[in-house]
Amino acid sequence: MSKDKKKNNVVMDPFQQWSHSKGRIGTVIALIYMVSVPFIVLGYYHAIPSLGEVFNLATISILMIYIPVGISEAISYTPILGSSAYLTFITGNIMNLKVPCAINAIKLSDTEQNTPEGDAIASVAVAVSSIMTVIILALAALLSSRIGFVFEIPQVKTASNYIIPALFGSLTLGLFSSSSSGDKVVKGGTKGVIPVLIIVSVLSLLVRITSGGSLFGAIGFLIIAMLPIAIITSRIMWKKGIIQVVDNPQNVKKEEKKEEE
Repeated sequence: MSKDKKKNNVVMDPFQQWSHSKGRIGTVIALIYMVSVPFIVLGYYHAIPSLGEVFNLATISILMIYIPVGISEAISYTPILGSSAYLTFITGNIMNLKVPCAINAIKLSDTEQNTPEGDAIASVAVAVSSIMTVIILALAALLSSRIGFVFEIPQVKTASNYIIPALFGSLTLGLFSSSSSGDKVVKGGTKGVIPVLIIVSVLSLLVRITSGGSLFGAIGFLIIAMLPIAIITSRIMWKKGIIQVVDNPQNVKKEEKKEEE
């Protein structure tokens, strides 16, 4: 066997092998459960709808949004989550809970994404967030009659509108700041997003001017279309030196201290 072939053979860590193996099995079981339960309930009550009632204009319009979004989420989030992606996609609530938890856990633990350590940390973060979500929802359901008035307070209503923007604002700030985890640091990585922002802004303005509508219904298709553009433009910028991948200064300092000792 040649050296090139040996280099291409990636040996996966036992934990990652176990995670992928059990993750595939768990995903298949979850899909069977999610699909079969509605049919069982509908069959029990003799209320199974016809194909015409299921696949109508309203259903197709919804599928046109959620199918591209689902595909784009799988493509864009799997490199971040690693082998913890199985548990993340099964439990759901990905964008506004599981991904932030996984990213922050990896950053705080000073590990790298798609490494055995990073996958383990992300899996624990996703699992804990799922358990906490179930506990909080259970408590909210049990105590809803007693604490329901709290959510009717005007101040609480106003504050709740800022939860998601605040969450994504903190994540965006983390993207612009240099990460202290991992052996490498990307300098100027956010510059690769600029062409995507320009293209989306121009398309949005054109749609607004020509038809008075918006691109909201095409979000999924836009994400899928913009992913390769972002990758290509980022690679071009990296080749030209606009985006740089350098050694993490903190790791360099740690190595220097070890050598001095």
